[in-house]
Parts: sequence; C-alpha cells; structure tokens
Amino acid sequence: MTVKYFLRTFGCRVNQAETEDLRARLDAAGGSAVPDLAEADLCVVNTCTVTRDADREVLKFLRRAGRENPRARLLVTGCLAERPSEHIRRAAPQAQIVSDKGTLPQTLGLSSTQPSVAAPDRARALLKVQDGCDGACAYCVVPQVRPHLQSLDPETAEARVRGLVVAGVPEIVLCGIRLGRYRHADVGLFGLLSRILLIPGAFRLRLSSLEIHEADDALAGLIADSSGRLCPHLHLPLQSGCDATLRRMNRPYSAADFTRRITALRQQVPGLAFFTDIITGFPGETEAEFRESFSFVRGLGLHGLHVFRYSAREGTPAASLPDQVPAGVARERLERWLGLDREFRQRHAMAAAGQERVAVPLRTGAQAVTEDFLTVNLDRSPGPGLWRVKVGNKAQAQVLDPAGV
Repeated sequence: MTVKYFLRTFGCRVNQAETEDLRARLDAAGGSAVPDLAEADLCVVNTCTVTRDADREVLKFLRRAGRENPRARLLVTGCLAERPSEHIRRAAPQAQIVSDKGTLPQTLGLSSTQPSVAAPDRARALLKVQDGCDGACAYCVVPQVRPHLQSLDPETAEARVRGLVVAGVPEIVLCGIRLGRYRHADVGLFGLLSRILLIPGAFRLRLSSLEIHEADDALAGLIADSSGRLCPHLHLPLQSGCDATLRRMNRPYSAADFTRRITALRQQVPGLAFFTDIITGFPGETEAEFRESFSFVRGLGLHGLHVFRYSAREGTPAASLPDQVPAGVARERLERWLGLDREFRQRHAMAAAGQERVAVPLRTGAQAVTEDFLTVNLDRSPGPGLWRVKVGNKAQAQVLDPAGV
C-alpha cells in the first residue's frame, strides 16, 4: 500500500485507542500519514455520538472534508455511524459508512492481524482491553451503539504490553467502555492487572474510567503494593451529588455510597488522586438539587472534574422526561462547575509543591504528567521515559534524574 492517509478521532479514549490501532495497521501495510487533510488519498473519521455537541462537531468536519478534499476516499465509522445515517449522508454524500468498526480493516484491504505496537508519540499508549456496555443509565446512548461486552484475552493483552515496553513506551493506559467489566474466561480486571504488573521494564500502568463499585479493596491493594507501577489515580464517574437526580439518572448508587467508597480507598492508598464526571442540567434538576450536588462534590476534595452539560439523546429514557432544564440555566451551572474544577486542579498543584513525583514527558517535551495525573511544566526537555521531578510553585517542575518503575 502506498496511500497517504489522514485520521480524525472524536470522543473517548477507547475511540483514540481504536484509531491508533488502525494507524498501526495502515503503517504496517506501507501507508503514510499526512498532517494535512488536503494531501490525503484516504480519510477515516472515527466518530462520537455521546452528546449533540459531539454530533455537530463530527458533521461539521465531514462537510469540511468534502470541501477541502473531494477526491479522497472518505470512510466514516464509530458510534455515530452505528445510528441512523441520514445526518451523515446529508453532510457527506460521498462517504462510505462502516457501521461495524470490526470490519474496517477488511474494508480497507488490511491484514486482520493486529500489529503489536500502536504508540504514536512513545510517551503514553492507549490499550483497549474491553468494549461494550449493557448499563441502563437514563441519559446514555452508548449501550445502543456499543451493546456487546467484549474483552481482549489476557495473553494478547500481555503480549501487546510487552511490545509497547520493548518499544520504549513509559506509560500504558488500559481503557474500555466499561473497563471494570473486563472478563475473559475466568480472568477479571484484577487478574489481568496482576499479570501485566509482573512484566519487566521501566513502565507504569494507568487505568481509565471505573464505576465506583468496581474500584474495590482488591484494586486498592494492587495500587498500594505496586511501588508506583499502577498509578495512584482513579477516574470514578459520579454524575451528580444529589440522590434525587441520581435516581432519575438510574445510577446504581447514592451520594453516601460514593463517599464511603472514596473514604475507604483513601485509607488504603494515602495520596490517591480522584477525578470524576459530572452531568449538569439533567431533566428535573432544580436549583436546590444543583446546589445540593455542587456542595456535595466540593466537600469530596477531588483533584479534578470532567463536566458535561446534559444532552438529550433520541431513544434514551431521559429524552422524554418532563422538566427539561432551559439551555441558559444549564450553561450557567456548567460555568460554576468549571470554576470548581479549576479550584480542585489548583489545589492539586499547590499540594504537590515541594514534593517529588515521577513524570512522563508529553510529545512536546515541555510538559509532563505525574503518577497522580498532575500536568507540570518542565524546566528542560529530558527526552522520553520516566523521570523524577521536583514540583515547584504553579506546577513548575525541575527534572532530576531517570526513574525506574
């Protein structure tokens, strides 16, 4: 293959991991990535449909692709491509829609054998080990577009990690649509992690999102006993700190449940960093419910938030709920949540001042990510790998020496 290709990804880490897998396949077949869409013979768009904003961004890009490079072969895949196609057809009549992402290599004439390494910047690699969700959250369209629970077999996962380590990748992020539901035969997430943590080499693992009940004592024990190899950082979606809102969302826990689990995890792993997701403006969210949620989350003392304004998704129970929150009210609440996120992240940086961390420099070399998911600005570019750094004020960091994990 001597094709110039351009890849565009929207959405979550799983989508990003899938795109990097495709990039590795294309490269193995002799393809050449180009930075400019106008130069491409092939453009593959991996889409997201989790919100209306995600849909709009995808469709905007597809219209742009048609204008800037009408001669390129345009393939559209991903979650939006799993839904009715009329919007994609209107935005890009020339597009080939590949609703089953698993058939994409065959569609492109590529080998079905997965390349062992997919790490574009040799700093942090995403490894998808789980796919699919069968949950029943009232707002979420994901179970409609990724309904089948699938897990990568542990032997293949271990082999891919070994390949990444040999290639010099210092941080590997295990991800899945429901990572905590990883199960292959009799091996669950704990078993998979236990195997991977035994692989020799200077690398560390980070986990993507887990539901609160999936971050159990056994996982906390692994983090505590891993000597830094399993990052002390958990992303645990909350969505709301108000029990009435959580019930309407059909989330399987209460605010008190969340507090108890966070408290237990902190006791087992001192210094564990916590991040969460928040949905604001959910149908029926009164001002009192918003304030209850905001006060609850502020009291948790987290390290950062990912905040989303509620977006009605056709076919979900929440889309037909009464008392939809006006857009202006939802935007105002979003701004308040974003302010709390800044407060949490500043406090995270201030708490690290004067302390040492182990950091992975990012692609530019000017910034790095620490084990507790703090982004720091480096005083010099040390090159790839794991580095001990000393954090100063305002998340500035002095590079000290290489770190072995």
